[in-house]
Amino acid sequence: MKPYLLLLLFESLALYLASAQESTFAIPVINPGFETDVQTCSGDPCYVAGITGWLVGPVSGTFRPGPLQYPAGVPGGLNVAGIGNFSSSGSIMQTTGVALRADTTYVLKLSIGQRLDYPLTGYVASLMAGGIVLASDNKLQPAAGTFLTDTIVYKTGPHPALAGLPLQIIVTSAGDGEVDVDNVTLTATAN
Repeated sequence: MKPYLLLLLFESLALYLASAQESTFAIPVINPGFETDVQTCSGDPCYVAGITGWLVGPVSGTFRPGPLQYPAGVPGGLNVAGIGNFSSSGSIMQTTGVALRADTTYVLKLSIGQRLDYPLTGYVASLMAGGIVLASDNKLQPAAGTFLTDTIVYKTGPHPALAGLPLQIIVTSAGDGEVDVDNVTLTATAN
């Protein structure tokens, strides 16, 4: 075999093996850190109903907390999503532009916070496809004035029933309290 053909064969084999390995990519989330909405109110805290890129339920919006809520600050930027309050639960949801695929592992990460001056009575964070919950979590209980990172993992098999439906992220508050959310990311790894 001629040397250049042997080199071409090795290069082709290397490309094939590299493509056969797992590849991870980020799924775009609009306004993942809730910094798109500019707060026009003065002082801390500051709350504005609605969140760009997200469908919001009652008493949910962009919240800029101050040191009386989070003495060490928030995980990213200045704002968070404030969901729910003392009299009502709330929710935020986003439909991504990416459909559920076979043989893929999805990882949803988000920072969950409890204000120092307001209770967190519970939450549910879910990854969905076409309005059907694939995986969810509600177990974190950050100390008052802090955030913890929640990680939700969902693995599809070779023939998922919801393949082709758009992936969605939803977070709801539970009970009469507020949950604050920041740094929402979603990744997919083809297996």
